[in-house]
Amino acid sequence: MTSQSAAYSLGWPRWALILFGIISIMAGVLALVWPELTILFLVILLGIHILIWGILLVVNAFQAGEGRVLAVILGVLALIAGTALFLRPMRNLPALLVVISLFWVVGGLIESIGSVVDRGPGWGWELVSGLASIGAGIIAITWPEITLFAVAIVAGVWMIMIGFLRLIAAFTGGGAPPNPPPAVAV
Repeated sequence: MTSQSAAYSLGWPRWALILFGIISIMAGVLALVWPELTILFLVILLGIHILIWGILLVVNAFQAGEGRVLAVILGVLALIAGTALFLRPMRNLPALLVVISLFWVVGGLIESIGSVVDRGPGWGWELVSGLASIGAGIIAITWPEITLFAVAIVAGVWMIMIGFLRLIAAFTGGGAPPNPPPAVAV
């Protein structure tokens, strides 16, 4: 791979990189200035994520052999948690944080126990993932304000970094080439 082809690996036109970079930086700054709005947006996105996960868990439970009951329990918990995130997310944020925290702890326990019992391929990573989920749930229950603030700050900083990286790519040749090379007939 030449340096020129590496620079064009994103395949985005330069204008798209610039636009995405500017929008990302602005969104990141807004996330840092108004963390409450960031939290509201992230709560809604998390609700969508958890709802989809819950649906997939319940659907897959009917195709699974062993562990079907645990998958249904976790799926139902995910459906409840995801749905709760849409019902006045900011007004009910403390209760929602408890629901999400419990969801992480119970989900982490189920994933950890399942990984140790099944010992399938990658079971160690599933165990680590489950333990991380348990830890995140405990931290979120113990320090809810810090947890929410940290999420908003991390999201803001991440968006600013991504924005700057896209701008750097745009101005250092990271966009799609203006004229693709002609096709060679064989």
